[in-house]
Amino acid sequence: MKFAASLLRRFNWLNFSTATLIALLQRTPILRVVATAENFSLRAPAASILKAACATTASLGAVHALAGATALSPTTPNPASTTVGVATLIAFTVRGAETPPASFTVGGNVPPGLTFAPLGSSAGGITSGNINGSTIQLSGTPTAAGSFTLSIRGWEGANGTLTSALFSYTINVAAAANTAPVFTTQPSSQSGPVGGVIIFSAAAAGSPTPTYKWFKNGAALSTQTSTSSSLILQNLTAADAGSYTCVATNSISTATSNAATLTVTGGNPPIISTPPSSAIAALGGSTTFTVVAQSASTYQWRKNSAPITGATGSSLTLNALTNADAADYDVVATNSGGSTTSATATLLVSSGLTSRLSNVSVRTTLAANQILIVGLTMQGGAKPALIRAAGPSLGALGIPGTMANPRLTIFNGSAPEATNDDWGGDATVASTISAVGAFPLVATTSLDAALVRSIDGGRTVQVSGPAAGNLIVEAYDAASGLSPRLTNLSARNFVGTGGDVLIAGFTVAGSGNKNVLIRAAGPSLGALGVAGTLVDPKLELFNSSQVKISENDNYSPTLPAVSSSVGAFPFVPGAKDAALMVSLPPGGYTVQVSGADGGTGDAIVEVYELP
Repeated sequence: MKFAASLLRRFNWLNFSTATLIALLQRTPILRVVATAENFSLRAPAASILKAACATTASLGAVHALAGATALSPTTPNPASTTVGVATLIAFTVRGAETPPASFTVGGNVPPGLTFAPLGSSAGGITSGNINGSTIQLSGTPTAAGSFTLSIRGWEGANGTLTSALFSYTINVAAAANTAPVFTTQPSSQSGPVGGVIIFSAAAAGSPTPTYKWFKNGAALSTQTSTSSSLILQNLTAADAGSYTCVATNSISTATSNAATLTVTGGNPPIISTPPSSAIAALGGSTTFTVVAQSASTYQWRKNSAPITGATGSSLTLNALTNADAADYDVVATNSGGSTTSATATLLVSSGLTSRLSNVSVRTTLAANQILIVGLTMQGGAKPALIRAAGPSLGALGIPGTMANPRLTIFNGSAPEATNDDWGGDATVASTISAVGAFPLVATTSLDAALVRSIDGGRTVQVSGPAAGNLIVEAYDAASGLSPRLTNLSARNFVGTGGDVLIAGFTVAGSGNKNVLIRAAGPSLGALGVAGTLVDPKLELFNSSQVKISENDNYSPTLPAVSSSVGAFPFVPGAKDAALMVSLPPGGYTVQVSGADGGTGDAIVEVYELP
């Protein structure tokens, strides 16, 4: 059988000699190409595919021509079988005709993922239309299961001309075997400006087809876009900064992608909307500090201003507490716009009831008939208390300008309960003064006021005098034991400048430390209807050696919960009242209240027992 020169040139690229091709094809007037899809990768060079096809053809033996009889000759018998996700290649020609086909018209129901093209083509193919050539291929990777019937018409002439024969061919595509998800595309770390847009992309192979869920810093995102393989973040804020992962899931298993970090540039530093709260916790127990910081991406907790290793979350939990844990704690919240440090939260550790507040004293200057108010609370039952207002006897200690004739009245609520103008050498008063260690009143005829009274619950003492002068008002726990005991002491008076500041003293008695809350209220006292209050009180705490051990100007927003726990009236949020929490060993202490800005006005100083 002779071949035209143009036909011989068409086969030169097969890398076979003309004699070899003739030897393979001369026993029948058609080109028979046989190969199986399993022998090829779709990405293999076309020459390699055809070499394999021709080698297989050589093994088929002779095919007898039947005049007028034509048949479709596929490399895989009809019907063919393949699987979703498996690379497939089937070659087609026509046998039984006098001359090889010059073109084909293809169509029908082509499996998704497969296309027709001339044999050996690496370019994209078609699913319907004309293809010139004596042999065509159907190739690709099926993406859907089912039974698909193809329409293939072979033509004697090019471009679908002259005589033709029509054939059908069926391909059965089986569903892929179930496999666990495996990420084929990992999300990449990115950086974007505040207000910008970023897209994280990922892809995972698996059967059934995986679904996706995105996570930020280990927490699932609730946005709709997070359910696809791409995560779109629009109008970026500093709060979007963090570590993002994608989880792919199907009925077999789940897979988690590598973490991708989002860095947001520009913007404002975090805003701390809820600072950590000060706390009192039992020795050996635990406590947790928590902060809410808007737009924060990282946290660093500190103890007495020193960073705590590993404490980088929005909460800090301390377990198995010891006395060494009693300290001031804060947290530094950071984002791309900067850092913000929270208000300081104080932790006090309680080891049980081992001490008590044994007395309170207030030294001040009163104008004629000006009233000083002192409050106290006896908790746990009734107990005798020594209450006195010393003017003349205070002068005997070298204090100038003392009040000559103070008087005092004890109130239970709004009702007067007991009163004294001149103590008159009362024997019970004298012996109680000696028992509690108070300085003695100078003479039985002095005009100081004093009495001993059984107290149960809250009481107020009002002190005044017909003439101005300096004086000291004192209340003493006049018996031993930790219960009943004084749990709250307070004094309200006008705060002046220099020597006319409000000075209060108290004593801790017992064997262990006493946790106390000390407050100086001015603006918040005004919110209760008191006129002319001190606008900006400053509180200073001294020990018995007059060494300052603590101070506060404006109270910390971490304290309201502690104040509420002991029944103290609430401060107005943002007001310039002063307060502090301290743990004090047994001994005497002095509190001075003054105007931070040099101002004057009414204020109240309070000492509360804490657990």
